[in-house]
Amino acid sequence: MDSTKKLITYEVAASIGAVNYITSITANGKEIIGDEPQSVGRQDTGFNPYELLASSLGMCTVATLKMYADRKGFNLGRIDVKVELEHNTTDKVATFRKSISFENKDIAQKDLKRLMVIAEACPVNKILSNEILIETTFED
Repeated sequence: MDSTKKLITYEVAASIGAVNYITSITANGKEIIGDEPQSVGRQDTGFNPYELLASSLGMCTVATLKMYADRKGFNLGRIDVKVELEHNTTDKVATFRKSISFENKDIAQKDLKRLMVIAEACPVNKILSNEILIETTFED
């Protein structure tokens, strides 16, 4: 491995049983439930896979903005982000649209410009903006 590369690994496990299509998703001793929506005949008891993907970007964005604001002493108040994921299956392009709002409406324009740069620098944003490789194997 190239010694200049920084490798960070995260592991999540997903398991599905007899109930279609409720999925237990675990990481570090925590669990969330994934499912498919009722519109496709499922239970709709949890986030669907696309919502989980978009929620990763949303959570990372608000957390990154909060860390930056805390470090700089900015009072942004509550930070909200809405993430829309549009998947064009014809040309195989996915578009994420993030809409960010701050409880504190009195933020200087120059600070808003910097906050936009910070929002786009969140680690999940960087991962989704770069090349993604998926390797699949079967375990014994």
